[in-house]
Amino acid sequence: ETDIKTKTKPDITDKQQQTTKMEATKEEEDLKYKQAAEAVHGADIFFLVTGAGFSADSGLAVYGDIAKIDAYKKQNLEYHDICQPHILGEDPEIFYGFWGQCMNDYRETKPHDGYEILKEWRDKVNEKPVAIEIQERIQAKYEQENPFENDEVRLNTPYQVDRVAKGFHIFTSNVDAHSYDMFNPEEIHDCHGNIELWQCSDRDCEKSGIWRAPLNKAPFVVDPKSMRAPQKTDNITVEENLLSEQAEDTNDGVAHVGQTKGSRERTDILKFMPKTKENFWTQEPGCNWPRCHLCDSWARPAILMFGDFGWKYDQSQEIRYDTWMDTVLKMCEEKKLKVCILEIGCGFNVPTCRFVSETMVDEVIPRGSDVTLIRVNLDDPTAPPYSTAEDRIIPIKTGGLNAIRKINEAMLERSER
Repeated sequence: ETDIKTKTKPDITDKQQQTTKMEATKEEEDLKYKQAAEAVHGADIFFLVTGAGFSADSGLAVYGDIAKIDAYKKQNLEYHDICQPHILGEDPEIFYGFWGQCMNDYRETKPHDGYEILKEWRDKVNEKPVAIEIQERIQAKYEQENPFENDEVRLNTPYQVDRVAKGFHIFTSNVDAHSYDMFNPEEIHDCHGNIELWQCSDRDCEKSGIWRAPLNKAPFVVDPKSMRAPQKTDNITVEENLLSEQAEDTNDGVAHVGQTKGSRERTDILKFMPKTKENFWTQEPGCNWPRCHLCDSWARPAILMFGDFGWKYDQSQEIRYDTWMDTVLKMCEEKKLKVCILEIGCGFNVPTCRFVSETMVDEVIPRGSDVTLIRVNLDDPTAPPYSTAEDRIIPIKTGGLNAIRKINEAMLERSER
């Protein structure tokens, strides 16, 4: 008898077998992009979930690489050591060196072209009757009971948002605030805050709230050799200041803090982030570090750090997101909707985003609606074994920008048929 496991065809060479396997793999990949295109095209609800891998396509650093530079190695510092609020009190030059350079990088780097494609998909979803009904239901709910009138909510609201989301929402763990170049504030949820919002570092200063950094703020001055930000800059020359624009490159081809890899032409910076009624940004002339406008303590980014018990978040934004999600899930009970979740670049270092995507699948299915999770990830695009999401997932193992382009190509081909 012949062992079927070891049997080979003598008339097919190894090279031919390899070519056949590659062609089959390409067919499988093309099928996934076509399936993803169908899910996006047919969606009544489009939920975009993004992590660090999404920003990597703009040339920004991911969690694992951001602090892997010589300046930190010489000081025995890693990302988890630097990204903690207590560092501000212990070594403010390191604290402002890191977050100041992050702000410089984010402000100077242009979001990748995938944002524009996603915006087009958003616009198509928002034209559908379901999207209009979601908007009307949320507006009616706010008119019946205004959740933004609470004193604490008002205090921790950096700007006013008058509009209401429709069939699209973005949930992101990225703190670069690049979403505001392309999407409306009512449809964005920054689950960890973003670099454009700041707060007092003193946990006892409860009345200072959170505030926006001004667009015309000068870049932080950071010594690229030590990644330290000096407190006083009034004696620093223009030539020395220019050194802070880009740290010494590690030449490993990977983005790090101070070493971005993308375009430095961010022309639509924060185009859709509302202005604040009052400018609370306080920074003395010649001082590199900002202060709290109320108590004069040092200010810090309103970003959730490790071991952070003093983070202040945009409470109005959270209310908008929760209201949108509740409205969508309620409609999933009443109508048989098609929900598309597109998750891009969300890994296990910060698993919040993956959990949110999978939870939405778990919430939609029992309500009788249909849901598809398109998980784009270079490392692991799969769902947990035996999970509800496992049967509803389209796993795509590639970068976010490449996946967006391929899905868009499949959508265009679909429309031409």
